[in-house]
Formats: sequence, C-alpha cells, structure tokens
Amino acid sequence: MPNFTLSEILTIALVILIVFGPQRLPELARKAGELARKARTLTSDLRREFEDEIKEVTEPLKEVTDELKGARREVESSMKSISDDVQKAKAEVESELAETTKEVEDLTAPESKKSETPKKSETPKKSETPGEPDDEAIPVADPEPTEGDVEDEA
Repeated sequence: MPNFTLSEILTIALVILIVFGPQRLPELARKAGELARKARTLTSDLRREFEDEIKEVTEPLKEVTDELKGARREVESSMKSISDDVQKAKAEVESELAETTKEVEDLTAPESKKSETPKKSETPKKSETPGEPDDEAIPVADPEPTEGDVEDEA
C-alpha cells in the first residue's frame, strides 16, 4: 500500500471535492468503501484458495517425506546391527585363526627342530659342486658271481 503524507491526502481530497462537488462526495466515499471491501474480500479469498491448493500439494509430500525418514531410520538401524554382527564375526574368526595358528605352530615346532638337525644315519653328500657326479646319483652294478663264489654259498 502506498505511503501518503498528510499534505498529499489533503490535496487529493481537495481535487475530488472540486471535481465532483459536495453533493456527490458522500456517494463517492460509499462506493470507494464498497470497492475497498470487495478488493479486500477478493484478496483474502484468493489467498485462502492458494493456501488450500498448496496444502493439497504439500501434505502428501510431507507424508511421503515422513515415511522416507522412517524408512531411512530403519535402514540405518539395520545397517548398524549388521555392522555390529560383522564386527563380532570378524573378532571371532580372528581369535579362532590365532588359536589355530598357535596350535599348528605348537604341533609343527618339534618336527621342525628335528628336521633342522641331521640324522646320524644320513651321511652328507660327497660332492655338491655342479658338474661333479654324486655317488648316490650313479647306480653301481654288483659284480657277477664267479664259480668259486657260487660254491662257497652252497
């Protein structure tokens, strides 16, 4: 609404009084009041209709957003629960793995110590340099028995 000063309002009233005369002034004021009332009524009706239309559109959207927020909370709580379960399972697997590793180390520790010391019955190889044949690698044939050897056995 425009802001008028007192002098502007008096000037406008004086111009209206001169143009329309003092006899028609009450009738013009009544019609101006009716027009203002109708304008106010129309604007309030339009405002109410716009608000109703906006509510019709926003209420379903609000319901959907509320449902989505609830679903989000459920998903987050499910994810947290699953994450906790996975962490527990991981801890259990790690502890079982540690126990199994320790058991395997305990079982293989005596065997590995035995395999590190050479057995007395085993003799080290004579030649381990490349190019020289090992005695064990070349099979040696037994000499054929002679006639004297055959009689000694009988």
